[in-house]
Amino acid sequence: ILCVLQDTIDPINDEALARFVVGSHVRSHPDAEPPEQEDVSTSDAIPQDLLQKYILYARKNVRPQLEGIDEDKIAQLYADLRRESAKCGGVPIAVRHIESVMRMAEAHAKMHLRDHVREDDVNTAIRVMLDSFIQAQKFSVRKSMQRQFEPYLSQNRDYNELLLHALQVLTKDAQTYHQLRTGNREQLPDSLEVHVEDLEGRAREYKVYDLSDFYKSASFSDNGFELDEERKVIIRRF
Repeated sequence: ILCVLQDTIDPINDEALARFVVGSHVRSHPDAEPPEQEDVSTSDAIPQDLLQKYILYARKNVRPQLEGIDEDKIAQLYADLRRESAKCGGVPIAVRHIESVMRMAEAHAKMHLRDHVREDDVNTAIRVMLDSFIQAQKFSVRKSMQRQFEPYLSQNRDYNELLLHALQVLTKDAQTYHQLRTGNREQLPDSLEVHVEDLEGRAREYKVYDLSDFYKSASFSDNGFELDEERKVIIRRF
């Protein structure tokens, strides 16, 4: 798995990352006082000592078996990857990539304390490997490859996760447009707006036609988005 590190300036993600890192350091300090009100976005996080015990138990006691998986899907994925790799002249695909998918599927099943590998474990492993493969390609071919492998990338993903990603991309586009229009690449506006119809267009690509549940979800509000139903826009305030 190739992890491509890119220093991309993105105030939206940078703000979320900074808040997470600072909050983690504050909570980990030995003299830190417990918060009066628990942050909604971290209320489902388990304590670190329990997480360590969970990982230790999974390592020692869980041995998932590869049985009844869709071998035809993996074979077709391998053929598609080989073809696209040769066409774009990017990172070559070998049998070890498929072996990596199998190991990641086993690891995903182990994380859930399962004794056998399920289809969703394989789908998650395929998505991780594909994300790595696509990010390692030249920028000029990434978009076309993402469209080519979209059926694999969107399998078993929570639709709220997909919609949030689409909304963040549209917000980033709105930010870029604002910077080009004003000529100021340093200062953020007080807010950015995305038209609802633009997000709905992206949602149709995922076969999602009703976004009402997404607008009410924690994924939407916790990431700083607001829906203005009267103006048909989504607002991201800073």
